[in-house]
Amino acid sequence: MEKKRVGRLGEELAAALLEERGYRIVMRNFSCKFGEVDIIARKGGLIAFVEVKTRLSEDYGRGRESVTAAKRQRIRWCAEYYLSHTRWVYDTVDFQVIEISAQQLKGLEF
Repeated sequence: MEKKRVGRLGEELAAALLEERGYRIVMRNFSCKFGEVDIIARKGGLIAFVEVKTRLSEDYGRGRESVTAAKRQRIRWCAEYYLSHTRWVYDTVDFQVIEISAQQLKGLEF
């Protein structure tokens, strides 16, 4: 299966999981000069910046293992940029990795 299609399907599953857990999807594939965030979601006073990693196998490692310190920093910069350009009131900012695999669907925080 084509890599982009796998990623898109993983993001669809992740968005559905978040909605099932009570989140409202605010934006998908937010892009700015610092990088890209797959999903931005809200739940009450919490705003979550979510990276989705989809794997069909673990031949190249688990999805969460590919979210390096440098990638986490880019996501934080994107979050700061996004929040500085909105007027939203929030209590908590959360960063999450949702790992999609052929065997499981699991939400993980970092």
